[in-house]
Amino acid sequence: MTRKRPIRIPTETLLDAARSAAERLTHLSRDPQVRRDAAQVAQAVGRLLTSIRQAGKPPPRR
Repeated sequence: MTRKRPIRIPTETLLDAARSAAERLTHLSRDPQVRRDAAQVAQAVGRLLTSIRQAGKPPPRR
């Protein structure tokens, strides 16, 4: 019997899902503090995704 390997999710996909969930909370939550916090999380994760994507690119040639 073969052992199942754990599922591996790429970091970018996982962060994208977290940002999406936080954005949904900004619209669905009734609590204004939860909406504000969720919006801040969505923005922070978006910045992190941008940094990760830029870090993967080679530096521009001169």
